[in-house]
Amino acid sequence: MLLLHQKNRIMTLEIFQSIENEVIGIIKDSFCKAIEESTSDFILLLARGGYNEFLERSSIDLSPFVIDDRTDFLVDLTRKKFFVKYINDYVSRLVNNKYMSNEEEFEITIQLMIYSHIWESHLFLNQLERLAMIQLGKGYNWISQLNNSETKKGAFIKNNIINRFERSDNNMAELIKRCYSNNLRNDFAHSTYYISDRKITSNGSYLFSGPTINFEEWEERFVYSMLLSYQMSDMLLEYRNQYIDIQGDTPIMIEIPLKRNHNKKGYAYIKPERINGKEEKVRFVFAQNEDAILSKGTLFLP
Repeated sequence: MLLLHQKNRIMTLEIFQSIENEVIGIIKDSFCKAIEESTSDFILLLARGGYNEFLERSSIDLSPFVIDDRTDFLVDLTRKKFFVKYINDYVSRLVNNKYMSNEEEFEITIQLMIYSHIWESHLFLNQLERLAMIQLGKGYNWISQLNNSETKKGAFIKNNIINRFERSDNNMAELIKRCYSNNLRNDFAHSTYYISDRKITSNGSYLFSGPTINFEEWEERFVYSMLLSYQMSDMLLEYRNQYIDIQGDTPIMIEIPLKRNHNKKGYAYIKPERINGKEEKVRFVFAQNEDAILSKGTLFLP
């Protein structure tokens, strides 16, 4: 269950660490639910299964369904570097009992930018959507609706993420609802917010008539979002890097859509390999092996 937090309190290191432990626990439980439903689909989440539209061409004799697709990862890298630096600076201030900079409007604006980026990140939203789909027993979602330029983020987060977690993982659903505000995301993106009297006010239907959130409530929402995004990415990388140490390098049998008919599935094998990357220590490649591990109940992760 989510912890009950008091409103209107100043963020401290103790509160930050309490929220961090809460978020880590919810993510771990969510991963366990997905593993129990389908180990092979969760491994595809670690292996970054994805869809490459270029390979869909009939003149190319390759499947458009790929693993270790680093596109979203690389596109997201600059945001992540800034984001991680901000987290480190933020925690450092808390350690020194500096709760908010003197230039509050400047600080809040930076936080709103980071918050908006978190809830616009295709990498992060894809991870959440795929995790929810695996838990529901719907298989691994190779092609995300985020690839459709007409998809609206607010509707996607509500329908593809929150509503699905409400059916499989209520703690994760409640955590995301505590984090996410469509008004705040849109207000920063379209510059339709106003900061005054230690409050953030949305524009609404007429001049600044929308919802209002005070700085203390905002900062807690921001910290929850920041930690969910950071810990989700960090824990997936940790599980990936420790995979061979815990599970070995036995090939895993996975379901994969057919190139000519995406509604039909075939089977393939993927295999983990060690690499000497700076952050990544394991990669996944396609392989051939009839001794693949079972698709349920065989994955043990830290």
